[in-house]
Amino acid sequence: MLAAWDRRREECAAGIANAIEKDFAEVNRLYTGAPDCPAGPGSPSGLPVFGGEPVLRDDGPPFLIMPTEQVGAAAAFLNEASFDALWLASGAAISANQGGDPAFVREIFLSHHGGLVAFYGAAADADQAVLKAFWY
Repeated sequence: MLAAWDRRREECAAGIANAIEKDFAEVNRLYTGAPDCPAGPGSPSGLPVFGGEPVLRDDGPPFLIMPTEQVGAAAAFLNEASFDALWLASGAAISANQGGDPAFVREIFLSHHGGLVAFYGAAADADQAVLKAFWY
C-alpha cells in the first residue's frame, strides 16, 4: 500500500489517478450540498466522492469500486455541473469550514473540480471502472 501512496503523484500527472488529500468531505458537500459524509452516494451528485461499492478487506485503507456505468454517470454529472452554481449554493459553508481567504478556498475547490472532471471524463471515455482508496 505504501508503494501505491508513493506513486500517486506520478499517476495523477499521467491522468490515471486523482487525489483529494484532505478536502474530500467538503468536495462531496460542494456536489451534494450535504455537510457531512455521503449524501446520496448512488445519485449522480454523490458519485464523484463517495459513490461505489465497498471492497471488503481486513487491512489497508477503505476502498470503493465504481463500475463503468457509475463512472459514466459521475462524468456526465461533472461535465454538466456548473462550478459557479455549486459554489454559490455551498461555497460560503465550505469556506467557513476551511478558514482563510474565501477567494483562495474557492480556487482550491475549483482545482479539485477540474481534476475530477478530467479524471472521470477520461475514465468514462476509456470505459473503465474506478477504484477509490481513503487514506486517513
